[in-house]
Amino acid sequence: MSQLLQDLKTWFNSLLARIAGLLSGASPGTLQLTGVLGLAALLYGFYALRGAPKTDSDEQRSEQLSRASGSTATASSSLEKPQTNTAPSPATTSSAQLRGEERSLAWAVRSQLSGIRNVTVSAPGVLLEEWTPSDLQESAVLREDAAAVVREMLKTANVYVMAHVIDDIGEATVRGALEAGALVGLGAGQIPPHRVLFCSTLDGKVSIVRQLEPDLHIDGHPQTIEALKRFMPQLLHVRHPNAAAAGVGSPNVGSAGSLLEVFKSS
Repeated sequence: MSQLLQDLKTWFNSLLARIAGLLSGASPGTLQLTGVLGLAALLYGFYALRGAPKTDSDEQRSEQLSRASGSTATASSSLEKPQTNTAPSPATTSSAQLRGEERSLAWAVRSQLSGIRNVTVSAPGVLLEEWTPSDLQESAVLREDAAAVVREMLKTANVYVMAHVIDDIGEATVRGALEAGALVGLGAGQIPPHRVLFCSTLDGKVSIVRQLEPDLHIDGHPQTIEALKRFMPQLLHVRHPNAAAAGVGSPNVGSAGSLLEVFKSS
């Protein structure tokens, strides 16, 4: 740009010098025509000096505006991209909630079982949907919420499961449901098969519990709770929806509508 101005100035000075030389040797008639031509040349030179920088300045301004527009578009695009990922997906939210619930349950079980090393659980009505020996002749359905609690118990205590059944059919039905739900097995975090016990009478169940001497016994039958409340450090009665709580007034007996309810409320 500066070089262009310098060239124009040099050319303009040369032109003025030539005009001055012509004027000094020209006749009066020619002087008028030469004056007009000189004035025209002067105006042309002035326009060249004024017009060239303006054109270049306009081009620069146009280029700057174009760059600014491009930068604005880029910045706008950069700001818009993160917004598409700010909202967590439903799957992510559900997974986070599930992990939070698992941590909460684990903490509740550990805190309530502090100091407890052996737990006995009567399966009917507590771990299974079925409540009576006759029901277990037909089917046995594992309660997943109760199974989740027992899995947490297994991390800190020895757990024994027992069931009052009529015969071998009921025993096979109960064992099959516990194994199908992966609660009983030989793997880590499972109840060993030899810790699943069966009896044919309520008195037989009471006798087994007293022999094992657990720190906590959990049962769904009120008669068993009443028979054990004088001998066990802690008892938990999981009530049938239509039954009243057993062991009322005994400080070592608790009551709840389900096994999960006990630890959810803690």
